[in-house]
Amino acid sequence: MLTKPLRACCFFMLTISLLAVNPLFADVAVLERITKAEQDVGYVGLRLRTYSSSRGARTMEEIIIHKSAEFSYRKVESVIGEQRPVNEENNRERNRGDENGDRNERRRPREFRWDRERSQFSQNQIKLIAKNYELERRHWGEKIAGHETDLLIIKPKNAGRPTKHIYFARKNGVILRVEDLDAAGVLRRMFVYTRISFDPEIVKKKWEGFKADIKPEPSRPRPTISLANAEKILKRKLIQPTYLPPGFQLQGMYNRHFGGNHVQLKYTDGMLEFNLFETTDKITRREGRNRGETEIQIGGSSVRKNQRGPTQTYGWSSGDIHFFILCEIPAKEIEKVVESIIQQANQK
Repeated sequence: MLTKPLRACCFFMLTISLLAVNPLFADVAVLERITKAEQDVGYVGLRLRTYSSSRGARTMEEIIIHKSAEFSYRKVESVIGEQRPVNEENNRERNRGDENGDRNERRRPREFRWDRERSQFSQNQIKLIAKNYELERRHWGEKIAGHETDLLIIKPKNAGRPTKHIYFARKNGVILRVEDLDAAGVLRRMFVYTRISFDPEIVKKKWEGFKADIKPEPSRPRPTISLANAEKILKRKLIQPTYLPPGFQLQGMYNRHFGGNHVQLKYTDGMLEFNLFETTDKITRREGRNRGETEIQIGGSSVRKNQRGPTQTYGWSSGDIHFFILCEIPAKEIEKVVESIIQQANQK
């Protein structure tokens, strides 16, 4: 029979071996530490941010002031570079000087205003990420903005999902660099700090200097609505998909006001999301806004499909209710969602 000290030693060694074989628990703790750092650590810095879309790639330099998770703001200091795709359609659009060009010119000044910097993860997202993705922590040998850094890789368990690389300060867990890659491994978005300070006095001084321009207000999360309220808005039964891609859950329902009352249903697997909008109000479709749109048949119904880079949209009507889906999910998956909604609507 084993003595108590020997049993305790065996239990300790078994625990260590399990963690060594399956480091998932430790790596989820790393993600929680990164999220907590957003709550606890203040900083001010400069970073480069790049994103790619169907319209090309843009790289901007931004200043960040992070007093707390509630008071965190960013502002574009300059546009470093832009790369636009060169093809016949884009050349025609640029030469037209139509409302799209005017709208882009009106949009540019807004980029140079202070805007709220959103948190990377919520507690609900962490739970879903732990369920649907593999997490791996790695030692990173290079410094970022002068700080020792580690790397957390979030890899999908299901095909067609994104991968995220998070480089964080080893000392305090603050994110210094993020790389978002699509399912094919193509870099879509990234940012990296070139300068950052965690000195409380510097952060306080900078906050006082920026505050008048920022005009900070406490964050007000968009309120969710209940199923009963959603059906009151629609004045009829809400239609929900009977098929969801693996790992996806309903995150919340919201009342949105654009061209009428819409009920928005947001679904997510922790990293990726899709949004379903339903309305019984009349839909006005403006000419020239739907270039590249095609019509496909799903479940015996005509569905309008449009794709801009990784973003896909689907729109259709069933009787007096109009549906719209916005997503970055593989077509074969989201079209199963569309078909399940059409089947539900046809059963009413």
